[in-house]
Amino acid sequence: MARSTAPGHEFALDVLDLVDSIPPGRVLSYGDVAAMLGSRASRAVGTILRHSGAGHSWWRVLRAGGHPPRGNEARAHAYYVAEATPLVRTSTGCGYRVDYAVARWIPTEAPTTALQANEKEQQ
Repeated sequence: MARSTAPGHEFALDVLDLVDSIPPGRVLSYGDVAAMLGSRASRAVGTILRHSGAGHSWWRVLRAGGHPPRGNEARAHAYYVAEATPLVRTSTGCGYRVDYAVARWIPTEAPTTALQANEKEQQ
């Protein structure tokens, strides 16, 4: 089966590769993911994760202010606890948010380079 090379498909693959490179316990916002890929399409990042993120670390991508993905707050919470992601209790919404200032991932290398290095370490 031929692989699609449409620009939207390439962007989706780039989003999923970047999301997979976020280390456990670290997070990015939808806007951060888009910006790291040279885009302002934060909503497109959310759509990609909603439709194709099941096999990827979707919980590591947050809404503004450190809020977990809507509709998946309980599922995401279990991952955050397992990965020791810093959390803050809140009196609104789902009762918690990620401490974004502490947990935000700032890569020191380009996402594809970091991903390749990670794959080499696992071999």
